[in-house]
Amino acid sequence: MSSTAFFINPHSHTVAKHGSDLERAGVTNTSNSYILDTFGTLSSAVSQVFADKCKHVFIEGGDGTIHGVLSMFLAHEPDVSKLPDFTLLPGGMTNLVASHVGLKRPSRKKIIALVERPDTQKTVDLSMLGTKAENSETTHYGFLLSTGALPAATRYCVEHVHSKGVGGSAAVRSTLLKVLFSRGVERQIILKPTPLSLDLGSERIDDDHIISVATTLPRLMIGLKPFWGTGDGSLMITHANKDARHIKSNMARMLLPGQSARASATLKRNGFRSWNVDKAVMQLSGEVVLDGELLPQTDAPISLFATKPLRFIR
Repeated sequence: MSSTAFFINPHSHTVAKHGSDLERAGVTNTSNSYILDTFGTLSSAVSQVFADKCKHVFIEGGDGTIHGVLSMFLAHEPDVSKLPDFTLLPGGMTNLVASHVGLKRPSRKKIIALVERPDTQKTVDLSMLGTKAENSETTHYGFLLSTGALPAATRYCVEHVHSKGVGGSAAVRSTLLKVLFSRGVERQIILKPTPLSLDLGSERIDDDHIISVATTLPRLMIGLKPFWGTGDGSLMITHANKDARHIKSNMARMLLPGQSARASATLKRNGFRSWNVDKAVMQLSGEVVLDGELLPQTDAPISLFATKPLRFIR
């Protein structure tokens, strides 16, 4: 167990309400257990994990916790091959990442088996999305990035709904649904087209857009997959331009688990495109949201890329 580390966010929704599964399993009685009462201690904790050469790291919390901890590991060591293996336990109000590569039912027996015999358990590989502005030394890591309508909805909620954190994410989704099915002032604010340049290597897009979304996750909430591009790239990008038509019907079409050639042609004709790539460069004057957080705003080109896959044990 000395080669194993544990990160628990006691403030994550499910952990705060029902307690920690890791603590109930009795595996956290080690010097490499970190209770994240504040994320201000995270950097030093990750440094200690590397110093102690831990090979396996458990993270218990919601999407925000997982994003924060994994990002800190990559900030300390961008070479994915030098990172430990990770096990994710869903502990928040939103657990999208853990639903793909984490424990679905973290029983005491399963947790102990993962601690004592990790080499016998199932593994899953998943890349993270990296983003770096040309004028910045900082690389941000996450799983879901968006421009246009989603950042606008996030900003609208911050300024008008006064929500933050997980509650804010729920407020953003609620606002977007309201926008799609109404013609109120929110629709004019949030769906207002904004300039975006998107260089995909083999293709370049320069126009006003309504929204673009990029992810390395195989699907989004409740199995939705609004990505239908072809190719082997780990980074999936979907884009709707300023002339996008029939937004409600095409949004419904986009959310199907797969697209026929005919449906893809209809989406393209109506202003919706999707690609699978390994990297892209975008430039915009608006805001960017990564895993629910607004990134520092910049007019400089922003590189997007998929990291080499991280290894998850579950």
